[in-house]
Amino acid sequence: MKLFYAIVALLFCATSHAQYEKLHSKDKQERDAFLASVKLEDRHGHLITNLEEKRQILLKRLKASESAKASQRQVALNAVPMCSNGAFEEFTPGGTPTLSNFAFTSGDVWNPMECQTLEGTATAGIQQYNPNVTDIMATTVPANHLDPYIGDIGAFDQYALKINHRDSYTSVSKVQAKRFKTDNETQFKFNYKVVLQSIAESGHDNEQPFLKVRVIKASGAVVDEFCLIGTPTNCIFKQYGAMESDAIILYTPNWQSGVMDISSIANNEEFTVEFMASRCGLNGHFGYAYIDDICLLHSDENLQGSITLDPLYKTCPALPVNVCGKFTIPNSGGISATVQSITLELKNESNAVVYSTTQNSGFDLVNKTFCFPLVAANFPNVTAMGYNVSVKIQYGLVQTNCSGTNFNIATDDDANPGYDIWFLNCANCPVELHTANLFKCDTDHDGTEVFNLNQLNPLVIANTAGLTFSYFTTVADAVANTNPITAATAYTSGTRTIFVRAEQSATCFKIIACQVIVKNPTATISGILNVCAGSTTLTASPGASYLWSNGATSSSINPTATGSYSVNVTDSFGCQSTATVNIPSSGVAAQPNIALTHPTCFNDFGSITITSPASEVSFDNGATWGTSLSLGNLPVGSYVVIIKTVMNCISYPVTVTIAPYLSPRPDVSAVNPTYCGDVGSITVSTVAPFYSFDGGVTWVTQNTMSNLPSGIYQIRVKDANGCMSNYTSVDLFGQFLPMPDFTAFNPYCGNLGSITIDTPAAEYSFDGGNTWQTSNTLTGLVSGSYLIKIRNAQGCTSPHDYVYLTDLEYTYPDYAIDPPGCDHYGSVTITTPGDFYSFDGGATWTTNPVVDNLGAPQNFTVKVKKGSCESLTSWVNFYGNYLPLPVVNDYAPFICDVLNDGKQSVDLSDWNANLVASVTGLGFRYFRTLNGATGIDANSEIMNFNSYLLDGTNMEVFVRVTDANYCQNVCKLNFSLLPTPVIAMENEYPLCVGKHVIIRAGVFDRYLWSTGETTASIVITQDGDYWVTVFENHLTVNGLQECETTHNFHIFWSDKAIITNIETEDWTYDFNALHVFIDGIGDYEFSLDNHHFQDSPDFVDLPNGTYTVYVRDKFGCGTVDQIAYLLMHPRFFTPNGDGFNDYWQVKLSNTEPTMVIRIFDRHGKLLKQLSPMDKGWDGTYNEKPMPSSDYWFTVTRADGQEHFGHFSLKR
Repeated sequence: MKLFYAIVALLFCATSHAQYEKLHSKDKQERDAFLASVKLEDRHGHLITNLEEKRQILLKRLKASESAKASQRQVALNAVPMCSNGAFEEFTPGGTPTLSNFAFTSGDVWNPMECQTLEGTATAGIQQYNPNVTDIMATTVPANHLDPYIGDIGAFDQYALKINHRDSYTSVSKVQAKRFKTDNETQFKFNYKVVLQSIAESGHDNEQPFLKVRVIKASGAVVDEFCLIGTPTNCIFKQYGAMESDAIILYTPNWQSGVMDISSIANNEEFTVEFMASRCGLNGHFGYAYIDDICLLHSDENLQGSITLDPLYKTCPALPVNVCGKFTIPNSGGISATVQSITLELKNESNAVVYSTTQNSGFDLVNKTFCFPLVAANFPNVTAMGYNVSVKIQYGLVQTNCSGTNFNIATDDDANPGYDIWFLNCANCPVELHTANLFKCDTDHDGTEVFNLNQLNPLVIANTAGLTFSYFTTVADAVANTNPITAATAYTSGTRTIFVRAEQSATCFKIIACQVIVKNPTATISGILNVCAGSTTLTASPGASYLWSNGATSSSINPTATGSYSVNVTDSFGCQSTATVNIPSSGVAAQPNIALTHPTCFNDFGSITITSPASEVSFDNGATWGTSLSLGNLPVGSYVVIIKTVMNCISYPVTVTIAPYLSPRPDVSAVNPTYCGDVGSITVSTVAPFYSFDGGVTWVTQNTMSNLPSGIYQIRVKDANGCMSNYTSVDLFGQFLPMPDFTAFNPYCGNLGSITIDTPAAEYSFDGGNTWQTSNTLTGLVSGSYLIKIRNAQGCTSPHDYVYLTDLEYTYPDYAIDPPGCDHYGSVTITTPGDFYSFDGGATWTTNPVVDNLGAPQNFTVKVKKGSCESLTSWVNFYGNYLPLPVVNDYAPFICDVLNDGKQSVDLSDWNANLVASVTGLGFRYFRTLNGATGIDANSEIMNFNSYLLDGTNMEVFVRVTDANYCQNVCKLNFSLLPTPVIAMENEYPLCVGKHVIIRAGVFDRYLWSTGETTASIVITQDGDYWVTVFENHLTVNGLQECETTHNFHIFWSDKAIITNIETEDWTYDFNALHVFIDGIGDYEFSLDNHHFQDSPDFVDLPNGTYTVYVRDKFGCGTVDQIAYLLMHPRFFTPNGDGFNDYWQVKLSNTEPTMVIRIFDRHGKLLKQLSPMDKGWDGTYNEKPMPSSDYWFTVTRADGQEHFGHFSLKR
């Protein structure tokens, strides 16, 4: 079996049959010119230059295309329920059976063709599998089909769908199916595998094979699409290693989950699903795909992740509110994906984002959940506003060698219908609603049912007393209480959102979004529709109960005979659906399951084993038969396997290949040259004793080769036993030259065309680098496509560019419109080269291909003429008008520096009116740099322009002014800071009762007091809070400008004190104390000498005696005083008549006239009772002198306090 086929391509993919007729032309010059214009590629990706080889390949292609079309059965697709024949098991009989509800078409598209869509409607029937029918672009294949690269594809039931094939002559195959939803489905699901042959050569940029899937509405609008490109750096793929070629076979070993978003499509609305598989853009490398089981995913591998918000339905919630949800992570093939970030956006009723936050970590990667808390500060309005939330998730890769793996950002734009979080009548309106759903089965399958919306009332709130309910189709109508649903008890509707308004009063009502859901499930039957093995198993789609046409009530049955089988499936809602399949009498056994073992480095033989039930087996296409299910000791080669079953059915022959041993390709990394003339390096990461960098010609022991010029290198490894690997092809980058400019001259009226490459170079190529010449012009060219590139003296090349030539007389001239716009007049330029040009359909001609200075809409009919040969006429509709720029002026604001700290926060929009004559209809955006304002540096935009901080280093602001026509002009605000007045005032001033106070602000240009006065000082007679604003004038280029400062101060009452009491602590000689008690509204200080004052009202460590206590108001409102006495008795007296100490009396006792003083001898005998007013005791008792001795006394004071002591009488 050949490992590769010589597949070729026609770059000019729109080649017509008229051009193919040139293949048979007797005019050799014409035929050769045509063949020279056609670019064909061999299996290695190299362009074919031999003209006869090209001719033979094109003849084969034309024959194959015509043969395929002749054998195709035309079908007309009608829309069917979405999952119909999703297992690809049912066929429409008649002639050649074709796959029910599917059709295909094939063709070519213009280069570069990567991920381009093949237009047109599929009308060709897809044949049931028959290995004898080849060269068809879409067919069914057995579920155990042996793909030469994947092996057993491991599909489901009996058949899978295969799109395109390895040896196709046409680039793209497209399968279409017309469908409609019945049960509110949001996703179209399918399973797929691909085999895509890639090549790393730079000429294949944007030309790799691909699988593309689209969902399209009947209107032609694309609902969703994805495209998987065959690139080796996409880690979804595994690389096939058992072959020799520069090409790389990429395949998905596991089934992948395909999920398309169809949530925007209504039930019963027709849509089309398209599956496209394409060869590479140069057609030399194949691409095909397998699809199976629509609506039923068999794999958790998916190239696309997802994120879903949990429903909120929060009305007047307690804050914070947790916004939570779930996510999935891409996990196809060898991908190790990570979550880079999850972003939450909070949007107001105008859908403007009012708050956004991003989590880079902290989500639950085990359960794949996330939560964001929203606090009150995140909501601009928590009294009367509705909000919706949305989330998006960004993925990254752990691997560094997967640069071709890309993930789309997954989003969920809303948590639930209506507002997710709603502050609606939160005060004094205790009505709490909950969302609810009404379900009905679609009995007549028209997508609608009749609902009684009153049934929602007890579902949204348990206690409906005192509430009036109404129903609306929009939330705006529900809030405004307009356009209610009138026939609420018999409302005909499909699945939709209903807004229920529960009203207690005009100011107390709540609204909740509910769903009316029309259910119309579609039953399906899966299983192998073949009983050649004696029986088969048919399984119904999931349901609550089942009733088969044979009376069985289980989910599966095991028929043993051909014929029709149907099942009625009832779901948990009681909705029913019926499915029917037919097991035909084909006599062909299902393809057997086959296991292969291949030669190894130490064993040159392989084996074949049949693992399906079989009564007889042939390994040589039926030449011989046997009962053994295995055959061993097989040399490398191809074998054709056929089985017979117990029912005497014979399977189709299956060709299997025992492949020669080659160890897997080595893993490599490369460092590319970075400029022309630079060198790179290649490192082999697969460990081995020997390495080759030239395909096995020479071997070295080091795994890195340096100083390598640009070019293609074939890397192999060899183990110690001499077993050699397949090679990995490495292309060290060498395209350092720019894409070449060119001038193309179309053929005209029998005259051949030419292409001139205008970019200077050492050599030029017009066939993608296959051949080179020193002339920059190639002449004698017929219509077709050409690949131009250039090469310098160092061997560095440019990327290639396509040049398309068409005959001038059949050409609509190309033209370029430079539309008028902002400060710009437009022009029309005819880009098709010619001798003369006309802009009026040929009435007049000019050698100038440009008409310019166009400032208003007008139409042109353009033509090109070379010699006497004229082109067709192109109609040019020139739209647009010259638009003047908004007139702007620079402005230099002078800003008062409020804190005099060299910084000031400003609202930049305050000066909009200074920049333009009128701000009406203009938009303003602010930037830190001129490059930002002119669109060069978007990062310099000032987003917080309402509170922009000028700090002395950023005093220039550039303003982009945009008018209603989106014309923009830029002007500048150049700020200067002015000092503000500094007021040297206190924060508080006292005011004495009965007096006034004068408050002075200082010397400034102008004053304004809170009293309305405008003088430098004011007289105040009342307490309270006051302020003064002072103004200083600054002379600026904009005129006199004032800066102001306001000072707030407080006037408070104060007054002299009232001494209410002075408490004494006496009867000691030196440690007596005074405690002063006062009343008053002032702040007071205390003194005993009217000079030295203290804050404390307590005086301690005082000797006995007479004191004057002074109490002074600290704010100057007066001083009061009062005398206090500290009493003490003498320690001795000498009553000898000398005039000194002749009497004993308590000192200062006369200040307490009610005091009672008694004197005793040591025996306790009362000798004398004194009055405080007496002179004192003279030392006698009954007029007799008492002897010298110690005597005792008691003192009883008016407050009952008693003092005891003794003293000495000395004679």
